[in-house]
Amino acid sequence: MVWKLVAAAVAASVAALVVRQVKPEFALFVQLGGMVAVGLLLLTILRDLLATVDGLLQFAQGTGASFSLLAKGLGVCITTQLAADICRDSGSAALANLVELGGRLLVLSLALPLLKSVAELAVGLMRG
Repeated sequence: MVWKLVAAAVAASVAALVVRQVKPEFALFVQLGGMVAVGLLLLTILRDLLATVDGLLQFAQGTGASFSLLAKGLGVCITTQLAADICRDSGSAALANLVELGGRLLVLSLALPLLKSVAELAVGLMRG
């Protein structure tokens, strides 16, 4: 699947580059077509991923809090990276860096309750 994704992205980029040299006003449409093709491939990957996550949730009923924390952290990471890339592509590198910092702080704040429970467990084990 990754080869299809890479091939579609590279083909769209090369096609847009060629069209930009001949008819610059049509290059945007070629890029949009490539984005749609890559987006459709990503939707198939997302469908498989959601099915796997659903299976994991069914399996891990007792450990839902830890898995929920992991899923939230992953969602924050993906969303933050997407927003930072959009900012960077728009020429706002400083804003992109702030968005990434905000994402890191959000993941840290999500992990703090888990770190607290690990510390409490460690103290409990040391006390006997």
